[in-house]
Amino acid sequence: MFNHARRALGLAGFAIAASAGTSALAYDLKPIVIQLAPSGARAAQTAVITNTHDVPIAIEVKAFQRAQKPDGSDTLTADDENIIVSPPQMVIPPKSSQSFRVQWVGDTAPTTELAYRIVTEQLPIQFKEQVRSDLTADVTMRYRYEAALYVMPENRQAKATLAGVSAVKNAAGEDELELRIKSEGTSRAILDRPVLELSADGTPHRLEGEAVKSLAGLNILPGVERVVRIAMPADLKGHALSGKLTTQYITLN
Repeated sequence: MFNHARRALGLAGFAIAASAGTSALAYDLKPIVIQLAPSGARAAQTAVITNTHDVPIAIEVKAFQRAQKPDGSDTLTADDENIIVSPPQMVIPPKSSQSFRVQWVGDTAPTTELAYRIVTEQLPIQFKEQVRSDLTADVTMRYRYEAALYVMPENRQAKATLAGVSAVKNAAGEDELELRIKSEGTSRAILDRPVLELSADGTPHRLEGEAVKSLAGLNILPGVERVVRIAMPADLKGHALSGKLTTQYITLN
């Protein structure tokens, strides 16, 4: 389950780094998952940015409401009314750390878990000037990290169901199963040890383990229907398909 939990963190996009011109890390953000209560002392949390550069860096921090698409990507909408980030901008000296505070000030009694992104972006900073013949070029680098933030009401529960299954072909013309999996609970559903119990024209088939490995660690926000494709077993081809999903869930405390 540990490997599935690590995969869930990665696939959910809990921390994303982007850079221009280099793969070296410019700074480090911790934690990459922030979980807040809608009210009380746990409605705020501190995060820390560590500058790994040998020069100062300027960082801007913003909060975005997160809407998950069927393919797992996000649509982000800026929200500075329900989440307060303090300070929103900072300059961090070389090899130093700076903390910032994230506080939920929105609905104190949401009925479902709310999902956000805390985006930290390094503002342009010039490191050196390159001179080549009669050309001069400024070399700059920018980095962006995204942490996941969840506002979690009490008594929330994860629940995922198989909303549909159909036979499709991929771009290479190969047969695949297209699964529509819906999160019907009040918290994100991170699948653990999923099992598909399918019927092909009335004949039962059970898919688990390696056959459904792409479902393990799948993170589905409440109310979202994800679309996932897996390889088509040969004995399911050409049959009318139906079925159900049984799964456990990973809980991040």
